[in-house]
Amino acid sequence: MEINRNPLESLTAKVQAAVTDTQNLANQAISKVQETTTQIVDFAQAAPSSIASAGIIATQEAFKIANNIRFENLPASLQLKFARAGVRGGMRNIQEAAKVFESIPAQIRAQGPEAIREFCQDKDWSHIQAHVNGGGSEATNGIFEQFWVNRARGGVDMTPEELAVAKQVLADAAFKAAVAEVVGAVIKGAVAAAVIELVFSILENSLLWVEGKITQQELVQKVAIATAKAGISGGVITGILLAICMIFPPIAALLGAAAIPLAVAGIGFMGVRAWEIFCHADSLFGITAQTQKFLGMTQATS
Repeated sequence: MEINRNPLESLTAKVQAAVTDTQNLANQAISKVQETTTQIVDFAQAAPSSIASAGIIATQEAFKIANNIRFENLPASLQLKFARAGVRGGMRNIQEAAKVFESIPAQIRAQGPEAIREFCQDKDWSHIQAHVNGGGSEATNGIFEQFWVNRARGGVDMTPEELAVAKQVLADAAFKAAVAEVVGAVIKGAVAAAVIELVFSILENSLLWVEGKITQQELVQKVAIATAKAGISGGVITGILLAICMIFPPIAALLGAAAIPLAVAGIGFMGVRAWEIFCHADSLFGITAQTQKFLGMTQATS
């Protein structure tokens, strides 16, 4: 049996093998990143109207949510309401009032002051430990529930079962609010993307029809299919972004900032597409030459 008498050679071989494995992993990672980037760019180029509309709407909605969930952005009348909710004389300080406000699920707060007013119309801020039993008005000792349930209970502490029911009512309301917000955003994204694509698609396919490359029926079909695809894509992308926003409202501002480059990319690709349409139309109708002639920019030839 042969024994390696040079430990340095063995160690060197192991180091080289480790370096090779690391390089291979790095190359694979770079390849995956490049592949993903290419796919994203290809998708953006193929559906610029969807990307642009989704980015713009997601940015607007995300920043709106980030604004609405903060107590300091509430109208003064609502701030006062939370300062007094469930208090027997006097009012809470600003910090406690903010905590009472934040006990409303963020998905409901995200919809803004009117939605918050509507939510509070049939609810009391109920003491978990009744006031007559020594319960204070700090935010940790209360929860919003239907006023008739709270008032029927009187001066009795909430049972764990009653507290669970109240929390479930809040959870159900939060789910409905999130669905309503996402559905509204999906509709906005779909309509915006479809309208933009309709214009571009009519222009592109009309030029092909003028060239005799497609029939009028094919023009209509192509425009209808492209518009439908753009609408669906715009709605889906917007819905995904807003769903993330409504599941994690505290990151809404971050998501809004992240959506800005998406909108910019979509608008940029739309600009490229518009230029390509113009160049195509110019080659057919001589738009540039006619414009120069109209403006008197054509040089006389001897």
